[in-house]
This record gives sequence, C-alpha cells and structure tokens, in this order.
Amino acid sequence: MDAILGNFTPVRTNGGGDNGDMLEPASSPPWPWRIIIPTAVAAYLTLVQVLRFRALRALERKYAAYLDDPYRLNYRQAAEIMRLHQLRDTPFLFYFGTQWALVKSYGMATGTPLLVRTRQLCDPSRVGRRAEDTAIVLLELLVGDIDSDRGRRATARLNWMHARYASRIHRGDYVHTLSLFVLEPSRWIDRYDWRGVTRLEKVAYFVYWRELARRMGFIDIMPDTLEALEEWKLAYEAEHMYFIPENRMVAEATVDLFLRGVPTLLHGFMRALFVSFIDEKPVRDALGFPDPPRWAAALTAGFFRLRGFAIRHLFLPRAAPLDPMARPDKDGRLYRDARFVGFEPWYVADTWWNRLLLWVSSAGKTTPGGRFQGRGYMPEELGPVEFEKLGREEVLRQAEAMKEYAHVDKDGPIGAGCPVGFGV
Repeated sequence: MDAILGNFTPVRTNGGGDNGDMLEPASSPPWPWRIIIPTAVAAYLTLVQVLRFRALRALERKYAAYLDDPYRLNYRQAAEIMRLHQLRDTPFLFYFGTQWALVKSYGMATGTPLLVRTRQLCDPSRVGRRAEDTAIVLLELLVGDIDSDRGRRATARLNWMHARYASRIHRGDYVHTLSLFVLEPSRWIDRYDWRGVTRLEKVAYFVYWRELARRMGFIDIMPDTLEALEEWKLAYEAEHMYFIPENRMVAEATVDLFLRGVPTLLHGFMRALFVSFIDEKPVRDALGFPDPPRWAAALTAGFFRLRGFAIRHLFLPRAAPLDPMARPDKDGRLYRDARFVGFEPWYVADTWWNRLLLWVSSAGKTTPGGRFQGRGYMPEELGPVEFEKLGREEVLRQAEAMKEYAHVDKDGPIGAGCPVGFGV
C-alpha cells in the first residue's frame, strides 16, 4: 500500500459532512527559488570581484620590471599602459577630468585675452566646432598612434596653429595646460571612480605627455618627473592664476555650450552643478564664479561616489575597450562615430543611422549635415574654419620630418632631440 500511495500524505479536512474527515494529498514542494535566486546573485557578485581587477593585474605582471622605477618606460610602453584606464577601466572620469582640465586652464590670466581676441571660445557660432576640434586632436594624440601618418599630421597641425600665435602665447602656458591634462584626470579618478590610478599608470601618462612636449618644441622647460610637474604647476598658478574679465567671458561661453541641450527651466540647477565641478576655490575665484551651493557640492560628490561603488561591486568589467577613433571612408577622409559626439556633429557622415542616433540623443535638436557639412576631416585641416585650407603643405612637410624621429623598432628606446622647429 505504501508503494502505491508514494508521497501521499494524509491531510485532515473539516468538510462538515456526515462522511467525516477526508484525506487529501499534500501540495508538491514549491520550486526552490529562494535558493536559486540568492545563489545566482552571490555567484554573479563573486564573478564581478574575480574579474574586476584582472586586466590591471595582467598589466602589472607584464610591466613588473618597471614598477619600482616607471620613469624607465619609453613612450610606446607608456601608451599601452595608458589605454587600460583611458578606454576600459575608467574612461568616463578620464575624459571628464580632461574636459575640466581645459575649463581650469581658463583661469590663467596670461592665456584668455588671446582666446577672446580670436573669438574662438566666445562666439556661439564658433565655440561648438572649437570644442569638437579640440576633442579630435586629443583623441588623435592620446588614443591614436603618434608615430602613424595621421598622428604625425595631427601633431604638426597643432604646432602649426600654435605657431601662428607664438608671439602672444607664454611658453609656460603650454606646460601648465599639459600639467592639467596629466594631473586632472587622475585626480577625478582617484577621488570618485571604482579604483584609483596606480603609480605605474600615472608615471606612464606623464612619460607619454613628456614625449608630446618634445614634439611640440617645449621639452626644455618641461619638468623631469611627475612630482616636479605638480610642484611647477602650483608655483605657476600662484603667479599667473588670477581674475580678469576675459577669464569669465571664456568660462561663461563654456557654460552656455554645456547648457545648450538643457531645458531653460533647468539652467539654474545645472549651472550650480557646473560650478560645483570646479572644486578648488582659487580656480573658481580666477574664473569669477561664486562658491557653489552646499546642496550642489553634496549632490555631485554623492552621485560620483555612488557611481563608483556600483561599478566596483555590481557591474562586470567592460568586455572590450572603447574605440572612439574616427574611421577612414572611401573618400580618404576620417569620419567620427556619432556615439562620441560632444556638442555638435562635425565630421559625422550624414547617414540615416547617424541622423536617428543624434536625433534621439539630442532630443530632436541635432542631426549631421547642414551647416555641420556631413563630411569627415583630414588632420591637416583641423582648426577654425578660416584656417581649414591654410598651412596644408607646411603641415605635411613637418609631419614628414617627424617620421625621422619616430620609432622604427616600436619596442626601442625613445628618440632624442626635437624633430623640427615650429616657431613655438
């Protein structure tokens, strides 16, 4: 009888009838979701912890011989090390910090009068393209290969534009801007991202920028170490960072650029957040900005810390590095990916997909084509529209001269000397 009943368990019921109590089978045990779900969550979080630092540990193993003295790295080794936090581990705050390095540079009273005179950062019709051109040049230099043909042309173009204003640019301002590019991203990452930047990565970034300083012609005034660069920066700011009206004009134009896609009703709120990002009072004073409200500073810090915690503990590492580089098309020009447009879709192909993507991301306010031309760029043409057709032959000659000083053996030591005189 037991074999027939199996798991039939008698359950007494009160039917209230004359037949007395009846026996009913017990319900089957529920599917064990209470076990499966916690186990799956625990397994996922464990996997996050196992994989989160794997790429960094692999990088440190590869460059273990340089951990004690990272200054022995050459710039190509430094470029490989940079790619991890630039494109995979902490790209958002890396590029956010780079953006705010530029904003901080507007606090230097020696530099903003020229920016106002040229109107590149004060004219609403120009500031968007200027921002996109700056982003493209930085990508070509930092993410691309500076020894490649396009990398050499981008470097030469940057030097050509600087040479046009050489008599009005303090050479120290070049080093100061470079110091902000070196120090500011790691400051943001160390403070708010899911992991800090290691010493190996910081020195590698310095080594790489020092090579760029060599190619831009001011290596003679560039400090030899990261620590010396930070000391130099503070001393230079103490002398040259102070308020003048031109600082405020350039900074306000930048604020207006950031607020273009924001509803007017939210401008006051977003402006307070913008100022809270400038968390050093001497910089705010030099730009002519008031101290941010306490709620804005708390909201900024809280958001970034919560983001860092969530990425560290809840998200798997990025499966593949970002690839923001423009791609050549059949016409030989370089076309940007619409996903990496900052403010205006310059140099983005006018295709239905890019139109849809930019229309959605800008809430219907921006599409490629029209005044943005819908065509790509050549590195030797970057810059203000009135300079687009100027200097091409000179830039190409300078880029060819740089070839003599690039690595033939890409694992070899850094070359010495300045390739050409750029009038900087």
